[in-house]
Amino acid sequence: MRRLDGNCTTDVLWFSFPTVRKMDDKKNDTKGNADMKKLQPFDVAEIMARYYAQKPTIKELAEMYGISAGKTYYILRDAGCKFSRKRRKPMPQEMRDAIGRAHKGEKLSEEQRRQISERNSCNYNGLNGYGHTKRHNRGYILAYAPKHPHAHADGYVMLHTVIMERAIGRYLKDNEVVHHKNHDRTDNRLENLELMDKHEHSSKHMKERWNDLLTV
Repeated sequence: MRRLDGNCTTDVLWFSFPTVRKMDDKKNDTKGNADMKKLQPFDVAEIMARYYAQKPTIKELAEMYGISAGKTYYILRDAGCKFSRKRRKPMPQEMRDAIGRAHKGEKLSEEQRRQISERNSCNYNGLNGYGHTKRHNRGYILAYAPKHPHAHADGYVMLHTVIMERAIGRYLKDNEVVHHKNHDRTDNRLENLELMDKHEHSSKHMKERWNDLLTV
């Protein structure tokens, strides 16, 4: 099936999920009887065109079509969409000046000086080592490795990812993830880490949650 979009003709792919339902209202959900709404078939070509033209976030695009952000991501990925990792915008000079005035006269500790020096001269890519670590708000430990291909905008990457990559001698593939066997996100000993594909990892956690519900 083909359709004219603007000045170009694109193939239209239709994805239908007859058994997938969207949570409409979480009230009275204690017995799992929340109101549900069937997802309607949608046009993947239209979603991709809007993603490239308007450059919305995955969350914003999901809200436009009334589906989850995860479902939107996988639909775009399976359709061949290329994602770009967003970087932080440069801080305006006025804000830099305001921060400088606020901290004027303060003395840096030796640890702060060491971290600044390391940040300015660090060439860590994960496989050749990593710098200082800090706690993530979800409980994970982050390691400073600004040259890592999947480093965040601030140069940090998940420590368990770095440890596993150094053990296997390569970076993780897009469909791979590192699992904490004892569910302690701060326990990054190699013997507590397990390399899994994302589907296997999700299935494992779903089974564990289901077993927990049955034992309550």
